[in-house]
Amino acid sequence: MAIRGPYTPLLALIWITVCRSTLGIHHFKPRIIVNRENGAFHTLSTSSGHTIGNMKLVQDSHRREIYAGGNQSLFRLNLKSQPPTLTEVNLTGYESECESGSTNCGLQISMLKEGRNGNPLFVCGNREQTTECCDVTPELLLVNCSELMYQPQFNEPAVHVGDALYYTISHSDQLHLSGLYRWASNDIYTWPLTGQVEQRHVKILANKGKGSLDGKVYYFYIEQNQDQNPDMPLWIPRVSQICMSDLGGTKTVLQSRWTSMLTARLFCGDEKKLSYTELLDVAVLEAAEWENTMIYALFKNAYNFRAVCVYKMSDIVRVFSSNKFKDAEVDTSSSPRPGECVQNSYSLTPNILRFMESRPEMKQWIMPVRGPLTFALNHYYTHLQVDRLRGRKSEHHSHQVLFMSLENGNVHKILEQEGEPFIIAEYQLYKNRTQISSMLLDRQTRKLFVSSSSEMVQIDLHDCSVYGKHCQSCIMARDPYCGWDLLACSADKGSSVQDLTHGNHMICENAVPKFSKSRTEVKQDRPSSVPQDSKFYLNCPMESQHASYAWDHEGRKMECVSVEHDCLLLIDSMSKKYEGAYRCVSSENGYDKTIVQQTLQMNGASATRTTSVALLCLLFLISLIC
Repeated sequence: MAIRGPYTPLLALIWITVCRSTLGIHHFKPRIIVNRENGAFHTLSTSSGHTIGNMKLVQDSHRREIYAGGNQSLFRLNLKSQPPTLTEVNLTGYESECESGSTNCGLQISMLKEGRNGNPLFVCGNREQTTECCDVTPELLLVNCSELMYQPQFNEPAVHVGDALYYTISHSDQLHLSGLYRWASNDIYTWPLTGQVEQRHVKILANKGKGSLDGKVYYFYIEQNQDQNPDMPLWIPRVSQICMSDLGGTKTVLQSRWTSMLTARLFCGDEKKLSYTELLDVAVLEAAEWENTMIYALFKNAYNFRAVCVYKMSDIVRVFSSNKFKDAEVDTSSSPRPGECVQNSYSLTPNILRFMESRPEMKQWIMPVRGPLTFALNHYYTHLQVDRLRGRKSEHHSHQVLFMSLENGNVHKILEQEGEPFIIAEYQLYKNRTQISSMLLDRQTRKLFVSSSSEMVQIDLHDCSVYGKHCQSCIMARDPYCGWDLLACSADKGSSVQDLTHGNHMICENAVPKFSKSRTEVKQDRPSSVPQDSKFYLNCPMESQHASYAWDHEGRKMECVSVEHDCLLLIDSMSKKYEGAYRCVSSENGYDKTIVQQTLQMNGASATRTTSVALLCLLFLISLIC
């Protein structure tokens, strides 16, 4: 593009302030950027752009449909329809009674979760002073409805174990209500110990075990630190264990309250004594053997840094079985021991009940299996999902891929490799900065669903075309979902070429036939005719943010200017010395690739003075640099 005219002092001043650094490999940068133009996204909007507010995603128990709901609206996504459609549904008996223009009336959905007993959904709704919970049939009929005594909150975690519902309540203004509740089908409640500390609950896990007394529930949360020392963290991350057989204590001590609740502190930090204490989200990778289940926890610290720590369920179980308590004296040799699951909790001795009433905490902290995955300061992650992909026959381990949403509405796809994060891609899902309210991963179809207040976006994790048509680019992507199949970068079926550990492109030498598209020459545009003395720039798209870019002019290397996702070569004044062939070359891990080829010719047209419009265009262009 030519801009004619003299090189004014103003432009010279702007030019010398331009950042000319060449983009190189950066440990914390996503390798590629995937947006709506080049990515396999399917965006589903609510009818007429209707805003739900805090949209929550729930997949039905048969994995056929996904429901997106807010406090007053419910939508259904049919995964088998082509294309998938997002339609609003009305639950019979839960019709809203709002008058025109009213926003806070009628039904208020307070719980939306996966259904039980073959039903797709379980929903609770508040109307005036009552809360009713029902199973939702495939025909969207409400059945098995019962009134719930303690009103849940929409974003709180909940899980069903048989006919018992475990759910949490967080009340900053009514702290005595905070904690874990159980509601059984016979309207028998067990509720938390009375406390005066603010809690925020993140996740509930349940394991029935193999015996009648093996069943336990674990819930992860943060608790406000009571130590007022400004050097102490504001929040303390914890996990509590509760026996499913726990029916509460006697009429005088812990009646209808937990008699088995033990609490332990979670640690997430590194050797630099930098700790992370505010728990934001938890994702679970379940295993056939419960103790091999892995817990992925997203934290942030006082400096707003994010980190992910991974815990093994066997370590959590071991800490709770240690029988060593912090700042407490109790006879732990007695049987049953404090926190041990018993057939009849009413029969526990007064000494044990009084000790359990003190909310005992384990002496040992729960430590992660390795150091934390840490990220750049500007990666403000909010939600976390994790997938596990089996390794090849030659490999003795699986590969974990993390999906982490950012505060601006983008999502990172991250390979966890030997305790280090490799950011495969950044998905730019929305046109404008957007707050993500929920993420759901369908591991069977390999699709990720992300919701905002008015849109749901479906991401095909098997879309490998974003890595280009070259074997080397496909291998360097290090995406476990993808591999090179001799002709293209496509969904891995177990026989594709991969190197997830190092992204070594040299394996392509034996994997790419000579007729492969990856050997296709870069198409060269027609020679561009540029007026003498004109200003001109050549543009080269930066396909990988882990590569460095430079322009080659007849064997002479010329530095480029990085502007967002492009590499520009700026020519101050066109003359004979700038004629000839130009190549934009990317270099990544020793692999050089020509991205753009262009030939320039000078014509003898006389240069004119720069128009005000052209000057403004150049100023705008340079203002984008850096």
